[in-house]
Amino acid sequence: MRICNTGLNFFQVNNDLGDCRICAWTTDCYVGNLIDQSYEEIWNGKRACALRNRLINQDYSKCIIDNCPYLSRNEIDKHVVDIDDIPEYPEQLSLSYDNVCNYNCSTCDIHERYNAADKDQMQQRFDKIEEELKKVFPHVKEISANGQGELFASKRTLKMLSEWKPLAPAKECKVSLETNGSLFDEEHWKQIENLGQYNLSVSVTVMSFDEYTYQQLSGVRYPISRIENNLRFIKSLREKGIINYLELATVVQERNFRQLPDFTRRCIEEFGADEVRLRYFLPWGKYSADIEWFADVRNPYHPYNKEFLEIMKNPIFKHPKVNDWSGGRGSLLGEHPYKKKYDKALAKLKILDMYIHDRTQFAEKLKGAVSNDKPIVVYGVGEIGRLILDQLAGNYTDICALDRNAVMNAYQGIKISCPDCEKVSIDGCQVIITPIGDDNNIEMYLKQFGCPDQFIEIDSLFGETIKNT
Repeated sequence: MRICNTGLNFFQVNNDLGDCRICAWTTDCYVGNLIDQSYEEIWNGKRACALRNRLINQDYSKCIIDNCPYLSRNEIDKHVVDIDDIPEYPEQLSLSYDNVCNYNCSTCDIHERYNAADKDQMQQRFDKIEEELKKVFPHVKEISANGQGELFASKRTLKMLSEWKPLAPAKECKVSLETNGSLFDEEHWKQIENLGQYNLSVSVTVMSFDEYTYQQLSGVRYPISRIENNLRFIKSLREKGIINYLELATVVQERNFRQLPDFTRRCIEEFGADEVRLRYFLPWGKYSADIEWFADVRNPYHPYNKEFLEIMKNPIFKHPKVNDWSGGRGSLLGEHPYKKKYDKALAKLKILDMYIHDRTQFAEKLKGAVSNDKPIVVYGVGEIGRLILDQLAGNYTDICALDRNAVMNAYQGIKISCPDCEKVSIDGCQVIITPIGDDNNIEMYLKQFGCPDQFIEIDSLFGETIKNT
């Protein structure tokens, strides 16, 4: 069997609630919860097995290409390994359950979620999580932390790392640390200097070396000299061979993209990076859609996109140490949210107008898209969804409706189910997606409920009617 190595050998506790995933870059990554289940129940559970089976079949339909560097750079074949059986333990354990962070980054909502949590209950959950993790701890060959908070702000994580005693020889073991660098000084390093005996990789994310930009994007008032001094200390550990690989990273966005050439040069020449990772902005939902849209200069619709593309032609980005996580791809955010809202509203009006003035054409378009020999699922029971159900009722036999925000249980005698509230399956069904303009996200969401015969989008069903919107 061949399988993506991450899906096979990765296990992460992602937050203080105990949610676990065996890959961070898929829509079906969450496979269990360490508060309610044991490690063994999760690792061998139905969700984990289903995800692995999908990857064994080389089905990457639920993988998020913008998040996965192997898919975005078309290098997934290099990351696939041959196996006979699923191992009892993963090779890599990621400690990301303590989301405490001293930053309040514009690209991340962890800070707000952490501050809103009940800290006493959180500590009790940590006890349960760590009790389960200690069963796994000696058996893994690689430990990583944090990625979902600031490593050196977490006393819990530092303690776990300081106590790691793997069964495998030190030369076979690896540690990967992810940090914002603001606390990575000699004093904090001493708490986990035992990790220097292993193959140690460190990734430091710095939003900018311009002080104002750094402070704005990181949500702090630290002087940039603090980061620069810490990077020099980290560089000294690299030069001594204590750190074996040093990655310096940033999140490319509207406020810092013009500084990228100088940022990249300094990372390589001044701070001794083995790799400079350029990771691009992805919307977390921390701010309104229009603000997050404006941060994404990789979007071809962005007013600064052409300038961004010109900057990315700088020869420094051809340096072998530069890693463009996007693989040079543009983002898929599309047009401005307000333009999308206008287009959706106009398209909806045109479909309603057709239904009122030419119901025969409306029915014919629907009849040409679906057949009576396979079940029909209508997703979304808004105005257009109800018009679709009106036409289907009495003419087709096997029909149901799905709606995450359903306010009624049935329409025209057709049952309406909430996929998040009850067990549903769309296996072998013809699924009509009635919300306009959000097909990709809805399809990705619905695929967790089965493999449909086909998805039918309103945009394509009534394409001639709404093509000018």
